[in-house]
Amino acid sequence: MKPRSWLREPLLHFLLIGLALFGVSALWRSRDSGSEKLIAVTSLEIEWLRRNWEARWQRPPTETELRGLVNDFVRQEVLYREAIAMGLDRDDQVVRNRMVQKLELLTDDLAAQAQPAEAELQTYMQENMERYMIPERRSFTHVYFNVDRRGESVIETAEEVLQRLRANPAAARRAAELGDRFMLAPDYAMQSLSEVARGFGQRFADALFAVEAGEWQGPIASGYGWHLVLVTDVTESQVPELAQVRNAVLRDYLTSLREQASEALYNSLLQNYEVEIDEAAISAQSLGGNQVNGSR
Repeated sequence: MKPRSWLREPLLHFLLIGLALFGVSALWRSRDSGSEKLIAVTSLEIEWLRRNWEARWQRPPTETELRGLVNDFVRQEVLYREAIAMGLDRDDQVVRNRMVQKLELLTDDLAAQAQPAEAELQTYMQENMERYMIPERRSFTHVYFNVDRRGESVIETAEEVLQRLRANPAAARRAAELGDRFMLAPDYAMQSLSEVARGFGQRFADALFAVEAGEWQGPIASGYGWHLVLVTDVTESQVPELAQVRNAVLRDYLTSLREQASEALYNSLLQNYEVEIDEAAISAQSLGGNQVNGSR
């Protein structure tokens, strides 16, 4: 996918504006309180508490319940402010991770509101077509030969059966009887490469999808032993219409959008900081470096 200049993208502007409004709202509340000791429970907080209650219980709270929610809110605010004043948030990786997660969730929520046009989805699908191709599928039957039972003669026996099947195509109806008992099915319909690989192993799947259809082939190996195979039907891989894979394309598009917007936002915020990294310490304490407790 071609890189975009995300600093000029409308979505990034939307994210920055949303975060700015979020910051201004927090600052306004702080100024409006007039004092760090004042906890103002405004109509906005009360509405937010009510909405959360309704979302959970599917009904509005009673006045008693709402007052209980307000009291809990005040309790949490008091304890939160005291914890911050005591510096309990510092050097706490759990708190640090939670704060980072909240900011990332905020950017995700803002990015999720950007719904792409059909043309954008079409372009994204074309640029990532390998994800959405409808894969080739094959129907096949096989004859199994057990290595433990037949030992060194397994290949020779399989080749002899192969010649019999090629000489008498009608024998294919009872072909499985010419081999050994197999724990799975003898016939498979419209299997993709990945589906065959899950059942028989990648080596067998690759070989099966390389042979010509309509004639017995083999022997080819699997994780079980050796097989003769007859590919009876093939459906070639196809380029899908957007409507066939729209849900998957939309999901991937929005995920990509969130990831790239988050990265662009981070890079723009990073410009506000000066970062110093002790490169010598990284070299000394990383695998292969001069570690403190390692060999020198």
